[in-house]
Amino acid sequence: MRWTYLFLISMVWLLTGCQASGITPPIQATSLPEQALSVTATPTPYLYEVQPGDTLWSIAERVGMDMEVLAVVNELDDPNQIRPGDRLLISDTQTISGRRLPTPTPTPLPCLQGCLQPPPGCVIKAYRARLDDTKLFVTPEDDIYALPQAERWFCREEDARQNGWRRWTPNGPEAP
Repeated sequence: MRWTYLFLISMVWLLTGCQASGITPPIQATSLPEQALSVTATPTPYLYEVQPGDTLWSIAERVGMDMEVLAVVNELDDPNQIRPGDRLLISDTQTISGRRLPTPTPTPLPCLQGCLQPPPGCVIKAYRARLDDTKLFVTPEDDIYALPQAERWFCREEDARQNGWRRWTPNGPEAP
């Protein structure tokens, strides 16, 4: 009896938390057209209810999706036309009408060794220190990021570290 009571309390808490955040529980099979029933989504698709002040960009960021993919999934002609109360499908495998999305082909990461020019999306700058030639890298949140030129550009911090570059800090380079 006690476990039943705890179970019921936890279910009420879960459902009210979902409703307060604008997220509805996973889609039931009857929510989608028949042709979508065979699609197994990862993560499980669910509907998000648009809240006042939401933009497609803020929703995409909140749920960890690319804004353009979210627009395609929901078959939006104009992403600026979402309104509070609208329901958006959050899925990485199907559209709102049940069509399958193409499986993305992994894009090879550029600049594993460091690039001389910054490719799109690669924002880590690498410099050599003037005094001792220490190989340092900085990220956009660092104070000295505004320095105009970089010797190399990296897409990921781990690639910079694997190539012998150390993270700059205001107190000197990170320990190797």
